[in-house]
Formats: sequence, C-alpha cells, structure tokens
Amino acid sequence: METRLLVMKPGSPEERRTFELPERPTYNELRELLRILLGECDPEHVAVLADFAGGLNFKRADMFVDEMGHPKRLPRNEAATTLYRRATLLREEGDPELLDWIAGPAVLFERIVWT
Repeated sequence: METRLLVMKPGSPEERRTFELPERPTYNELRELLRILLGECDPEHVAVLADFAGGLNFKRADMFVDEMGHPKRLPRNEAATTLYRRATLLREEGDPELLDWIAGPAVLFERIVWT
C-alpha cells in the first residue's frame, strides 16, 4: 500500500516521501524503514493529532522519534514538538513549555501504521 510520510529534521526543510508498506506493517518492517529515515536509533511511537496537508483538519496520526534523542542531546525539533503537544493543549489550557518536547528527527505517517 502506498504510504506517504513526512520527515522532520531540526534545522532542515520537511521532506515528503512515499513508500510501499503493507496495510498493517510489522514492527520489524517499520523499524527497518525508520532506521533508514532516522538513522541508527531505537524508534519510539508517539500518537499525535495532525493534518498531513498542513491545515487545521486534525486527526490521529502516528509519529516516530528517536527514543534516546534527549540522552544523545539531539537538537529540539520544533515541528515535531508542536504535533506532540497539540492533543494535550486542545484538551486543557496550560503553558506548552511545561510539556515534554521532541529531540532529533521525527517521521510522521499520513495514515495509522501502528496498532
């Protein structure tokens, strides 16, 4: 199944890519693809609210980040952090800077791939 995704790296333009993936990819299939896109890392799944087209039609989406981004002292990823914090901020008011943030590259899938 054709699967579109967005690669978000700190300090770089977002990159749209398309890959063939099964409708329900296995962990190993996802891990192999994510290591190509994120580099050698342990991918961590993060459920987010996003509009893949860049608008305000938010829906649940799957994003993956480097689980060890903070210990590796990778730079803050503003675009991925915005997606990560959105669900919390839509549910409750508060200071976004008190919430966790994403370090290093992230991959946002247009469709749900993690079940």
